[in-house]
Amino acid sequence: MASKNKTGILLVTHGSKLKKANWSLFPIVRELRRRLANDCIAPCFMELGRPDIPTAVRKLVGRGCTHIFVHPFFLVPGNHLQHDIPRILRDALQHHPGVTFDIGRPMFSDPGLTDLVEQRLSQLLAGDKAIG
Repeated sequence: MASKNKTGILLVTHGSKLKKANWSLFPIVRELRRRLANDCIAPCFMELGRPDIPTAVRKLVGRGCTHIFVHPFFLVPGNHLQHDIPRILRDALQHHPGVTFDIGRPMFSDPGLTDLVEQRLSQLLAGDKAIG
C-alpha cells in the first residue's frame, strides 16, 4: 500500500514581547482545526513567542506530515517572509529528509483585506466609535 502524503499547516506570526498578544493566535488555530476538521494545523512564532517554528515543525512531522504549508500572518513580503522564515524552515527540516514546505503569500495581497478595511472604515464613518 502506497503511503499517503499528509500536509501540515503552520500559521506563523512574528511574535510579541507581550504574551497576551501572542495568545491571540491560539483561538484562531482552534477554530480553523474545527472548521477544516484537521488537527495538523499548528501555531508558531518567528520569534518572541512559543512554540517557535522548529518546535511546531517537529509536532507536525510527528503527526506524519510529509509536506508543510506555511500560512504567514504577515502583511507584506518583507525580510522575515522572504529570508528568515525559509531559512528557519530549511534548518528545522534538516533532520527530516523528504519533508517539503511551501510558503503562502502575505495577507496584503488578498483582496479580502481591502474588504475588511472598507467594512471597518464604513462603520467608523457611520458613527460606530467602538471599532476604532
